[in-house]
Amino acid sequence: MVSDPVQQPGQGLKAVVIGLGVLLAICAVVVVGTIVYRLFAAPSAAAGFGISSLPVPAGCSIDQVTAEGDRLIVQVGGNDACRRVMIADMKTGALIGQFQFKPE
Repeated sequence: MVSDPVQQPGQGLKAVVIGLGVLLAICAVVVVGTIVYRLFAAPSAAAGFGISSLPVPAGCSIDQVTAEGDRLIVQVGGNDACRRVMIADMKTGALIGQFQFKPE
């Protein structure tokens, strides 16, 4: 066996090809693993909260509805007792809070 690198030029190329083959196999495993993880771990985007009701007092009217991010902002108008802004979570349908405006 000859140990002179000049007489064995294919050894370096062979090592590079083997290294790139291993790297390609690792990348393939990562891609397949990511796809499988996202298929089984991701929550269903179609799942909703069904029907959710927000408490609007009798005799009051909804003046404006605005969506900001995952929040629903509802402005309720009418007489002074009705004036308020309600904020709901659009993912769950739950009422987060409300601001009621009373005259001084």
